[in-house]
Amino acid sequence: MAPSTQIADRLLETGLISEGQHRAAIQYFHNFGGFIEDALIESNAIEEEELIKWLAGIHRTRFVSTAKLKKADIGQKILEKIPMDFAVKHMVFPILFDDMSRTLSVVTHAPNDPAIERDIARFSGALKVRSFVARPAAVKAAIAKFYKGDIHAFANVDKDGIAAFQSMMDVYERNLLDEGTMVAAVADSAGLASRERTLDADDLQRSYDGATRMGQADTGMTLEMVRVFMSLLESSRENLSGHSVLTANFAEKLCNKLGLSQSDVAAITLGALLHDIGKGDPYHLTAFNVAEWEGHREAAMKRFETPVRLFESAKLPLETVNTVRRMYERFDGSGFPDGMKRNEIPRGARILAIADTFADLTSNPRNPYRRLLTTQEATEVLRKYKTRIFDDNLVDLFAFVVSGDDIKRKLLTGAQSILVLDSDAEQCAILEMQFTARGFKVHTARRADDAIKFLLETPVSMVLSEVDLEPFDGFELKSRLNKQAKTKDVPFFFFTSRTNAEDVARGFQLSAQDYLVKPSSIEVVATKIQNFLERAKPAAVSGGVAGSLKEMSIPDLVQLLANGRRTGQIKLSFGKYSGEIHIVHGEIYNALFHNLRGEEAFFAMLKMRDGNFAINPDFHADTKVIQGTAEALLLEGMRRVDEENR
Repeated sequence: MAPSTQIADRLLETGLISEGQHRAAIQYFHNFGGFIEDALIESNAIEEEELIKWLAGIHRTRFVSTAKLKKADIGQKILEKIPMDFAVKHMVFPILFDDMSRTLSVVTHAPNDPAIERDIARFSGALKVRSFVARPAAVKAAIAKFYKGDIHAFANVDKDGIAAFQSMMDVYERNLLDEGTMVAAVADSAGLASRERTLDADDLQRSYDGATRMGQADTGMTLEMVRVFMSLLESSRENLSGHSVLTANFAEKLCNKLGLSQSDVAAITLGALLHDIGKGDPYHLTAFNVAEWEGHREAAMKRFETPVRLFESAKLPLETVNTVRRMYERFDGSGFPDGMKRNEIPRGARILAIADTFADLTSNPRNPYRRLLTTQEATEVLRKYKTRIFDDNLVDLFAFVVSGDDIKRKLLTGAQSILVLDSDAEQCAILEMQFTARGFKVHTARRADDAIKFLLETPVSMVLSEVDLEPFDGFELKSRLNKQAKTKDVPFFFFTSRTNAEDVARGFQLSAQDYLVKPSSIEVVATKIQNFLERAKPAAVSGGVAGSLKEMSIPDLVQLLANGRRTGQIKLSFGKYSGEIHIVHGEIYNALFHNLRGEEAFFAMLKMRDGNFAINPDFHADTKVIQGTAEALLLEGMRRVDEENR
């Protein structure tokens, strides 16, 4: 239901708008609906900043402009603090979480609602929630962009930003991606973006002592834009489609684990995104490949500076330049260009060498092992070559990071993988981002013949395909897959622009699980497929998962199982002690530890940092001893831990 016009009335009473402006805003509101705040801005009754600054004063909080919200770099860890359906329903968007004080900052058009803030605290495990004010359209756009992967979400509220992005895409679509035009496109977008990288915590929380500053890297381009750009650019790289984005994701996670400043994280991540541009075929020049094979080394020595030269006019940060230029230095000093060793090598370059190699081993079937390695196998390769090629300490830390991600993916999705097949590069990139954010391993293809070749070599959990493909269409693809023993039973979904009844009927005649029609919300498509895969393999979602508490903490384990409404027994071991947590459909039924039972046992185990866990999905608890919700128990447990540490 649309809100009242009370805000416009109060602005008129205080003299901030005239009667004519008030009438224009009310007329706009009645004509187009929505929120009165947006009507005031769109009818030019008042400037956005003046309005939200006034609203911030009314609510005694801070405000966030549309421009800052659009350019914010919000990671998946922050988004997971608030479920998407809750964010959509209540128009709230998370922007910052301070680990020390466990304070979550959100933006909303209606801040300081006690009931909503209590729910946010329950979902996120935050001890305190701080609400900032923004215009409703900006909050909706942020939700659409970051949760749903809609890269055009800010088109109607930030015209300059979308113009910059469209300029870049126009260059891509005209196939003018030579060195000059690619740099020009990025340089042009840099000027329009005002060289701003993220929300600044000083602007948002200047009065909040101890807040974690969200960095601002003077990169000359927005990382989110570069991610989409690289996804499009690499969509035709066959086995390496999406490689640079995947490498950047791994590098960013390791940077965050190291606790680097946000400006350093942004600069190193940017280097990972750009590291392969201009290096060309026939070799994939990872640090591992270059160190082991002379042909790769000779090619890399000729091309290692190409990405830096391409982007000279974009004025990349020094940390980005060093990350890319030094990625072939070796930890033992036998690399190039300068024979640096150990900590002489820039940290970003040491991180990129590891992330690039790991991404190649786990996602490129043409890697030196000629098959996709598991997380464990790939980390063993890194360990084998640490102190010679890779930083030994960073390899060990990286192993913890990706092992935790692997555990989380198994808990959420059963480590299932998806092949996305679409000739539209942008559509393919957006779908890849959506499914990757949900924990799935995503492969992409642009041609039907490439898809058949891939599926005969690599097992996947399902295929999502367009009908209009080359050199033959999706119907012929499905028909051929039906004739192959390896592929006939792979679940197959059509997602296509072909909407006539004959096409729909043909899709189902070929035994497709569903026929989804474009245009349709990518979020809806992703949710439908996720639900199908969970029903198809329910046991795999939480079965057979074990690991170290250094990889996945007890609160994280409990939250994952609770939010996913899973059932099972978490068995914990801490030296000579052991414990158990029983969960049924996401609710904590009981906990056992040493001589404790129930809530006290649960709170005692939350203090444990070292140890191991194993999840038994076949366990079923009969009696509900603990009555509180998982969110309330975690919140109380964290409060007790904080009190003891003071």
